[in-house]
Amino acid sequence: MSHLLILQNGLVYNGLAEKPVQADVAIKDGVIAQIAPKISGETGQCLDVSGLAVAPGFIDIHSHSDTTFLRDDRCESKIMQGVTSELAGQCGSTVYPCADDRLENLYAYVGEKSPFASTSLASFVAKCRRENRRMSTNLISLIGHGALRCGVMGLEGRAATEKEIDLMAELLQQEMADGAWGLSLGLGYAPGIFANQQELNALGKVVYRYDGIITSHMRNQGAEIFPALEEMFEIYRATGAHVHIAHLKMSGKKQWGTADKLMEYLRQARANGIWVTQDMYPYTASSSGLTNIFPKWTLAGGVEMAAQRLTTKDREPIMEALEEYFQTRQDGEGVYIVSTGGRFPEADDSTIWELSQRYGLSMAQTVEKVVLATQGHCSCIFESMSREDVEYLLRQPEVAIGSDGSGIVVDPKAHVGKPHPRNFGTFPRVLKMAREGAFPMEQAVHRMTGLCADYIGLKHRGFLREGYTADITVFDPQTVGDTANYSNPFQYPSGIIHVLMGGEFAVRDGVQTEKRLGRFLRKGE
Repeated sequence: MSHLLILQNGLVYNGLAEKPVQADVAIKDGVIAQIAPKISGETGQCLDVSGLAVAPGFIDIHSHSDTTFLRDDRCESKIMQGVTSELAGQCGSTVYPCADDRLENLYAYVGEKSPFASTSLASFVAKCRRENRRMSTNLISLIGHGALRCGVMGLEGRAATEKEIDLMAELLQQEMADGAWGLSLGLGYAPGIFANQQELNALGKVVYRYDGIITSHMRNQGAEIFPALEEMFEIYRATGAHVHIAHLKMSGKKQWGTADKLMEYLRQARANGIWVTQDMYPYTASSSGLTNIFPKWTLAGGVEMAAQRLTTKDREPIMEALEEYFQTRQDGEGVYIVSTGGRFPEADDSTIWELSQRYGLSMAQTVEKVVLATQGHCSCIFESMSREDVEYLLRQPEVAIGSDGSGIVVDPKAHVGKPHPRNFGTFPRVLKMAREGAFPMEQAVHRMTGLCADYIGLKHRGFLREGYTADITVFDPQTVGDTANYSNPFQYPSGIIHVLMGGEFAVRDGVQTEKRLGRFLRKGE
């Protein structure tokens, strides 16, 4: 039997959370042709992977790589982790869709007159192909509810009318019919925070008709997390649509130590018939905009409007909320400014505590100064979770792994500030935890491959099976791990040896090749 490529003598993890087996994997014409204890390669190329783990290509179930490939097609931070496919368009944020005559609305949402802002996903993909834009990972595209809503009614901070809801549903139906995988909600951000249950249910009906998924950055991930979960459950009860909780966490000190109650709540919901799933990243810090700690009502009209409110009578309640948030030095040290996008560079790479000492201001006043200087455009890392809660949630076998990161280059000169290390280390970090005994290695692989494929509804990927696409990650189970940290995130992980996509090498011997093998995956293909 002849094959194009045979991976010989590897420890094969099939993506099913089953114990690995010593086997050869034969690849022909981009698919897995055979998996057997010994395969002879009469005319094929053989690669000895003795001592290495052979796994399905990792699937990042929570990704923000929607447009980062337009800046640099290497997408290094993902492909070098062994990620081959990404569920992108998360937290309600995409650069599409909108009504044909309302592209200006989308420019307001995106924050610039981007040539890639588009009336539809299909139009966006067509623009990328016309310009021969390439990428290193496959993108599985969701429709962002924030963009969808803004594309219909702008950034207005109010409930949608029935006519507006109908137009949103009509747009979403076209997107789903064209191969989008579902809807992402960003209910902690403008304009998603102004959506009511009626609006969410109407859109849920569309997603259900196309057997899609609704991922959610929920309205609250802290003190009000259980009512926020009920809002998601209600979508299922009203529509039957699969709801998925993004970056699962117990945020805020007052909630620390209650991760077990969170998991019990989710399990009870599933026992009651609600189709709810979840993902998380293996870090105690989150990442968002600085105005995310403002009272939610301030975000009507977007982050620039929130900044403007600091110059009106609304300043007093905003400052009261900030004083409540920043009570100790530790609170200020727990908010690190990644980047102000060139608007206020002296604040980049600093904590709120450090800035407050530099300026001789209270921490609340320091936040005010930064928000006004940047007009609300300021990216931060927030130390908001306890190590014990994160480790508890990571041990739960039904929690999939997602980075909440983007495919970006591993070069500090290409960035302003220091992005979250989850962009560079999420998947090797989980594998390292497995090696150190937190959970079995086969379970770790399953939760970043087969489990993700099942949750998304992705066919022919996520498992090592004959006839499946040969997206494969080969890693060294003895050395795999993350090296990126908060002070220096720009580091490649260790132990990722080979990455194949469609049977071709995207990474070989730990070095990225010149091939850009990623493509847009449409639902139903």
